Order: sequence, then structure tokens, then C-alpha cells
Amino acid sequence: MPMNLLNPVYHAHAFQPGSRIDIDRVLPASLDDEDIEEWIEKFCEPPRFIERISPVSTLLGNELVRGKNWTDMMLRAYRVFLRVYHGISIYIRQALVDRFGEHGLLPFMSFDMEPCLMERMIELDYEESENTYGTLMELVRSGVLSPAATVPFHVLLPMLDSEFDKRLCLRIAMTLYWKMLREYHDFIVQVHDERAFVMPFMLPEYAYANDVGRLLVEEFMRLAEEEELDEPHLVLLLDNQQAVDRDLDVLMKSWNMLQLDGKRVPVSLVFRDRAFSEWMIYSRPSVKKLIDRTIAKVDSDLNAAGINYCWAHFENIEDLTFDAKSLMNFEQKVIKLAQLSYLGIAPDVYVRRKLLKIFRRISHEPQLVELRNGSSGNDWHSRPNLGRWEGVLDSNAPIQLVDESRPYVRRTRTGKAHETGPQCWKIAFNRAIRTCARAVKGDPETLTGGALEVLAGICGAKDRNHARENIFDFLTNYLYIHWREYFIQHDLSEADIQLRDMVDETLLRGVRKRLKDEDYLIAGVAAQAYYFALDAMRSHATHWENLDQRAAYQNVVMITLALCNMMYIYHWRKKPAEARRLFELMRDELFHFESAYERYQLADYGVTEEEWQDALKSQVEDSTLNLVARAARRTAVRHLKHLGYKKEFTRDDELLTPNTGHLWTAEIENLNYKWENKLYCGLREE
Repeated sequence: MPMNLLNPVYHAHAFQPGSRIDIDRVLPASLDDEDIEEWIEKFCEPPRFIERISPVSTLLGNELVRGKNWTDMMLRAYRVFLRVYHGISIYIRQALVDRFGEHGLLPFMSFDMEPCLMERMIELDYEESENTYGTLMELVRSGVLSPAATVPFHVLLPMLDSEFDKRLCLRIAMTLYWKMLREYHDFIVQVHDERAFVMPFMLPEYAYANDVGRLLVEEFMRLAEEEELDEPHLVLLLDNQQAVDRDLDVLMKSWNMLQLDGKRVPVSLVFRDRAFSEWMIYSRPSVKKLIDRTIAKVDSDLNAAGINYCWAHFENIEDLTFDAKSLMNFEQKVIKLAQLSYLGIAPDVYVRRKLLKIFRRISHEPQLVELRNGSSGNDWHSRPNLGRWEGVLDSNAPIQLVDESRPYVRRTRTGKAHETGPQCWKIAFNRAIRTCARAVKGDPETLTGGALEVLAGICGAKDRNHARENIFDFLTNYLYIHWREYFIQHDLSEADIQLRDMVDETLLRGVRKRLKDEDYLIAGVAAQAYYFALDAMRSHATHWENLDQRAAYQNVVMITLALCNMMYIYHWRKKPAEARRLFELMRDELFHFESAYERYQLADYGVTEEEWQDALKSQVEDSTLNLVARAARRTAVRHLKHLGYKKEFTRDDELLTPNTGHLWTAEIENLNYKWENKLYCGLREE
């Protein structure tokens, strides 16, 4: 047994702040003269989005990576990351056998990648005859990397309105990542004969609430029962500040399990040390400093007792682009630590071996830990809550007050401009998106309004619970269409993923009813609207300081598209009054976003009119409209002018720019990013 029993634990989270500016299709105003079968075929395909052009490059070692926008650049950077990860496995493979007595590879890191990102990766592979996703899966199947599940659309589950939506997102996650996790687990069983099925789960922004914890356990145990898993166990990846009253050293070095409602549940907790992780990411340390700070976590008493313990570091994969040396330093750190007999492993390996007693336990293990309700790990407040994304000081406080301003510097033609960064826009932004999303989705309790009422009508079940269950299963299974290319990469074909079959097998289960062709199409359009409404709640939109940026723009585009989908359905169903109601909502909440100060009584949060106007001001030269109005008007005019709403728009709306300000603190302050246009995110228009 090696003398060094400290296991550095690594996890990488992949995320993609938005580059979308529209979708590549417009629905027909009427179905009377349309080939409905052709449209049904189109809705058996995943949506294809149009992305902004904003060229940028970054340096990874000596390799220059360019993209037509940040998303495109990062997808190309993943090819370099995966090549380096494979290189790490070659170096540590022998060390695993010689120094640690392993039978084969153990993953040195876990990763999570939300489905829209994987779908986009596969699309780019098709376009350029590459095999990035295939390479990723080979690293999973061969035990180089351990996959973790995450929440679709990068939504913060505690911020969703209903249990229906929270459970839907979790059910989608469990279904979507199952194949990848199964293939990885098969490797672990075959090579290491460790049969406990351990699923790592990454909550976006580490956002946790107790009701989310309960639903997560229920959904995981449902999956475990269906698949007859051996010793099913869940691992939550969290921030140390989310644990209730624990000594940092004991917390980080112990095997922790979740105590929920006073009981132990089959969920282990692996915490990152926030200060340690942020130092590694932002201080740009040398390889020597990285190794020294890691070895400083060694506990001589635990080593002497033969106890395996860990210290975890989590980061965004994208952080490796912040400095030209970061990726190579990470590679050298993992290899050198292995050579020094410090075995870097994925969180699931650590937990599985504690469960199976392959790793010796401390006397108090498993240590039961309670989590702070309504907390997150990326919040910028001293007591972590969801205030960063809600725009308030403390999202858990009985009286909500606006968050403090967050100053930042942006670039202009005349030089640097110092902005005060009022955060009040987030309060109104979230309220507007949620209000529109509720209108799109409907009420899951009564199945009235929006997509749920439309789907309930198509289902036709007389019992509301029966209808709700069928709708839930249909919306869950719609993931096979929405991310079709991902599933085709595994064990399904295009012929296996058909909208008609999906409707018949889920929405009509237990119902004797014959549908018209247009009913199948409308079911697909309604399901897509529901997904778009969830997609409009990505946390990236309110993660940074300024409103005028591409992530917020994408969220507005997605909620506008969701509203448009439902408006088309109402027109097809000869319900123009319902469509008009949605248009008026779109106009009030999005086109006239500036009126939210009075509509949502922001003065009660401590917001002044001066702060509100400062937060809304445009950061592009081509329009004085605020970002929400620009994105909504530009999207809506293209999709609604042929539906009878042409008089509601002007020629200027059609010509609105998709350009936005940058994510100033994340992108422009980063010297390793070379933007073709530093003044705003988009092409320079002369």
C-alpha cells in the first residue's frame, strides 16, 4: 500500500453561455394547404439554431484555437482537451499498476456536459467530418473519464415554479445520461470488479434546495428499481460553504452522506474547497505551486492509520482557456502527482471504494451532513444563496432587497468605461421570463392554459391524473427528438425516433382515441414550446453583472420562440383570441421591458429609477433599445409578421441588430481571448 493516501479528486463542468439568435425555420400560418406529413417529419428532428457571428480565438499551449463565436471556439477547444486527457491516461496507466496495484485504468476526473452542448458538438462533427464526441465516448468506455449527470438547459431547479417541472428536468437527466453511465459502469465492473452503481450528479451553479434533494432521491431510486441496479448510490458535487456548520478539514477529508429530513439517504456528498478551487483557477499558479498546495493537504495521522481520504477541486472545463499554460499545467500536475504516489481520481471512484470498504474508513464515516436550503456554490454573497441570479441580497430572506451594484469595465470607441453595474434588472428579467413561461406551459395541477391544456385535449383522458401522467411521459420522451443526434450516437436510429409513435405510446396510453394528422404535429409543436420555455431559464443569463450580453439575449430569444409556437397552435386551432392574449403578454413583458419598474414595483426592493435606467441602457451602437426589447422584437417580427401581426411591427424591428455587449468580466478582461471586436459581441457594422 502506498504511504500517501491522499486522493486528489477532480471534476470538470462544461457550460455554454448562449450564442443563439434565432431558429432556422418559420412555421406556416395555416395548415390548410400544407403537407402535414412533411411538417411532422420536420418535428421528428431536433431544432437547428442560428448563431451570432463574433470571431474569437484563444491559445492553448502553442495551439491557436479559433471560432466564429465563443461557443464554436470552445467546441474546437474540446478537441485539444480530449487529446490532452488521453495523453494523461497514457502516462498514469503504468503508475496505476506499478505504484497502486490497480488492474487497469481508473478515471482521474469526472465531467458533466449538458445535452445541448453534446448535441452541438455532434453537429460540428458532422459539418467538419470530425469525431470529437466519439473520442469523448471512447475516453468514457476505457475508464479515462467518468461521466456525471446534470440538469438539462442549465436551469437552477430551486428557481423553477412547480414540482412538475423540477421532476421533469430530473427525469430527463436520468434518462438522458443512463446509456453513457451504463457503458462506464460496465468498464468498472469488467476491469475492477466493483459492482456498486454510483452516479455522480452536478447541479448547475451547485444550486440546491431540500425539495430538490427529495425529488432527486425519488427519481434516482425509481431508475435503480427499473434497471435493477446493484447497490445504487448517488453522489452530489457541491461547494463546501453549502454544508451546515462543519470544520473544513474534517469535511473535505471525510466520506460524507446527506442527512435529509433527519434521515440518511443513499446520497454521498463530495465538496470542493471553494477557496482552493478559485485559487487554482484564477491565480494562474505554476505546476510547482499546484503540486505544493495539493500535497499540503496531506494528513500524517490519517496516513499512519491507513485511511484513504480526499481533497476535491472542481472547475469549469472552459476555465482552461483563461491562460495559455492552464491546460498544460493541469496535465503536468496530474501526472507528477501520480508519479509521487498521489492518485488523482473521479468522485464516484472515491465514494464507491468507501462504500465497498476497499478504501478504509475513518471511525465517524460515513459522516452525516445537512445542506443549507436554497444555497449555491457560485453565489457572490458571504452566505451562499441564489441572490446572484435573482438580483437580491438574500433569496431566502423574508423581505427581498435588491443586490448591491457590481461595478465592471467595458470597452468603447473612446476608451474604457467604468459602469456601476446595478443588479436590479435581474429581478425584472426573471419575473418577465417566468410570467411568459407560465403562459406557454400552463398549470400542471389543473392542466389548464398553454401547452399542457393543448396536450390534455389531444390526450382526451377523462381522469386528470391519467392525463397528467401521460403528458409527463410524453414530455419526458420528447427528449429523444430534441437531442436526437445524441441518441443516434448510442443505440437508436432515426427510424426509432418518430413523433407519431411517441404520441401513440405515451400521450394516448390507456385512451381509445384516433387522432388527425394535425394533432400529431400540434403535439410536437407544443412539446417544443415547453422545452423552449425551460431553455429560456438558463442560469447564464443572470450569472454576470450586465444585462446587455449574449446569454441574456439567448434566453429572450427562447421564450419568444416558445410564445410564437403557442400562438401558431392557437391560430391553427381557430383560436385567434388566445393567440392575441399571448401577443399582448409578449408586448407588455418583453417589447416594453422598460415598464417593468412600475409593473413589478421595483421601488419596494430599494431600486431607484436612476439605477433602473442605468441597468437597461444599450451597450451597442446600432440601437438605443434595451436588450430584452431588441431580442424579442427581432425574433417575433420574423415569426409573426406572416401570421397577421405585421402591423404590430415596424421596418426598424426587422433590421434590429443581434449584437450585444460582451460578458465583460469573463471575456474581455481575459487576456487569453482575442476578440475580433472588443466593443460588442457581434460583427462590426461600418
